[in-house]
Amino acid sequence: MRAQVRPGSVTGSVTAVLVVFAAAGFVMGQALSRVPAVRDHVGADTAQLGLALMGMGLGSLLAMPFTGRLVDRYGSRRVVLVAVLLGCLGWSLVPLVPSVPTLLLLLVLTGMNIGIWDVAMNIQGTHVEQARRRSLMPYFHAAFSGGAVLGAGSGALAAWLGVGLVQLPVLALVAAVAGALGATRFVPEDDAAGTVAAGIDAAGIDAAGTDAADAPPARGAVTRVEVLIGLICLAGALAEGSANDWLALLLVDVHGAPEAFGALTLTAFNLTMMIGRLLGGPAIERFGRVAVVRAGGVLAGVAILVVTLSPSLLLALAGGLLWGLGVATIFPAAISAAGEVPGRGNRAITVVSTIAYGAFLFGAPTIGLVAEQVGLDRALFLVVGFLVLLVVLGPALAPRSRSRV
Repeated sequence: MRAQVRPGSVTGSVTAVLVVFAAAGFVMGQALSRVPAVRDHVGADTAQLGLALMGMGLGSLLAMPFTGRLVDRYGSRRVVLVAVLLGCLGWSLVPLVPSVPTLLLLLVLTGMNIGIWDVAMNIQGTHVEQARRRSLMPYFHAAFSGGAVLGAGSGALAAWLGVGLVQLPVLALVAAVAGALGATRFVPEDDAAGTVAAGIDAAGIDAAGTDAADAPPARGAVTRVEVLIGLICLAGALAEGSANDWLALLLVDVHGAPEAFGALTLTAFNLTMMIGRLLGGPAIERFGRVAVVRAGGVLAGVAILVVTLSPSLLLALAGGLLWGLGVATIFPAAISAAGEVPGRGNRAITVVSTIAYGAFLFGAPTIGLVAEQVGLDRALFLVVGFLVLLVVLGPALAPRSRSRV
C-alpha cells in the first residue's frame, strides 16, 4: 500500500529541506570546531578523546537501522522534529560534562538523535529530488556544509575572543529553532503506511516514466549494490569526519598553530565542501556520478597528504581547502544512488547511511589510537587508503531506474 501525498505538496519544499540540512551542519560545526577546548575541559589525551568521539558514531549506528521504519510509521516531519530538538539539546550539554566517560555517554545519546536526523532528512531530500526530477542532493548537502561553515566560523570567532564553551548551548538553540521550523514544512507521509511514493506525480508516473503500479515490489533483503554504495559512502564519511574530528587538533598539536587558526582551517574545509556541492549537481549531470566521485576521491587523498606532510601552515590551509572540495560530492552522490535501488525505498538509504556511519564509530577511535603510536599526521594515512578503495568501487554509483516504494 502506498502512502497518499497531499495534493499540491507532492514535490515538497526545497527550502525546508535546505534549512534542516543547514541546521544540522551548523550545530555540528560550532561544536567540533571547539574540540581542543573540549579536550582540555575534560582533561583527555588524544586516545581518550578519540574514544569519546566514538560515542557519536556508536549512537548513530544504534539508531540509524530503525530510522526507515520510524519514517514509515510516523513520517519524516515528526521524526526530524524530535531528533532536531534532542540532538541540539545533547550538544548544548557538552560544557557540563566533568569527565571523559560522561562525555562518551552524552555523545552516544546525542549521536542517536543526530543519526536519526541525518537519515530522515536524507529520505525527505530524495523524495523532493526525485519528485522534481533534478539532481538536488548535492545542493542539500551544500546547505549542510554552509551551516558547518557558519558554525565553525562562529567557533573560531569564539576561540579568538576567548569565549568558553558557553558558546555551545547558545548556538545549539539557534540550530534547534531553525531546524524545527524547517521540519514543519516537510511533505507529510501517511501515518499508517508511511512511505512517500517519491517521484510520482498526480497521474501516477514516476521520474523514470514508468507507471507506479509497475514499480518493483519492496524487498526485505539487503542487496549487493547497497553494500558497495555503503562502502563508498563510508570512505567519503571517513574523509569528511576525520577532517571535522582531527583537522583543528592536527594543526594545533602537530603544526603548533593557534587554536583559532585550527578552527579557521576547519572553516575553510567546510567552505570549499559547500562550494564543491553547489557545483556538484551540474558536474554530475555533465560528467556522470562515477567520474565526479572518483576525481573527488583522488583530490581528497592528495589534499590529506599535503596537510599531514607539509610544515607550512599556509600549505596546510590550502590542503584543507582541497580536502573539502574533494569529499564534497561523495556522500550526496551515494545517497542519490541508494535512492535509485529498485524496490528498496527508504530502507536502502537507511542501509547505506548505517554503513557510512561506521566511519564515525571506528574512524575517530582508530585514528586516535594509531596517533598515540605514530602521530596524528601519520594516522591520517588510513583515510587515504579508504579513498583508494572508493576510487576502485566507484562504478557501483552508476545511475539506475529511479523507483521507490
